[in-house]
Amino acid sequence: MSRLHDMGGRFGNGPIPLHKNENNKVEDNEPTFKYDWHAKAWAVTLAAGALGQWNLDISRHYRECLPPKDYMNYSYYEKWLAALTNLLVDKKLVSLDEIKKFVSLVETNKLDQKSIENINLDPRTWLAKDVQKTLGWGGPSLRSTNQEPIYKIGDDVITLKYNPNKDVKGGHTRLPVYAMGKIGKVYSYNGSHVLPDTNAHGNGENPTPLYTVEFKASELWGSSAENENDLVYLDLWEPYFTLNK
Repeated sequence: MSRLHDMGGRFGNGPIPLHKNENNKVEDNEPTFKYDWHAKAWAVTLAAGALGQWNLDISRHYRECLPPKDYMNYSYYEKWLAALTNLLVDKKLVSLDEIKKFVSLVETNKLDQKSIENINLDPRTWLAKDVQKTLGWGGPSLRSTNQEPIYKIGDDVITLKYNPNKDVKGGHTRLPVYAMGKIGKVYSYNGSHVLPDTNAHGNGENPTPLYTVEFKASELWGSSAENENDLVYLDLWEPYFTLNK
């Protein structure tokens, strides 16, 4: 796969480093969690999501809505924690005063077992013995519908040149900026899946045909592509394309 210039298709953060061996093959030797707190951030985010107050797409959109300065400077899991904090407060699951109280206890090393024991657990709280079973259920987005796909494997498609979210101006979408207004080829049809553009804003799941689309690196990045013959595959929903085939 060709070099990606920035997460989300925005320029300025440089290439994603790809570690290669002596045979020029990409190797992934990164640990699942680089630091212990990364695992805790992931765990608390999943546990909070189990409260049922938001869905995956809402969670993603909250990360996108962080102030630009924070979004650009926070690390990956710092973004997760910042967005989760906003979600918990907005959904009135915790208050800012409660957060400040426990942050202060941690910073002054005064958070002891007694402080934790006095907390009344929400009945929806995950217990350690149930985590593996619950995660095993997964969160599939595939839905059964009678909607027939417009496009078939091998069709050329053109993505929209703008954010395709029809419900919210500048709202959540899974069409990357770098892939807007580009020509690709349908590689596979994956059935109807929850449409993030509506689901992220509480406007329903609206299951919609989902395709895997093949793009040439040169189509996405022009002369900046590391190798013009590299191929990039993106999962894109039907409303992301123009009707000109």
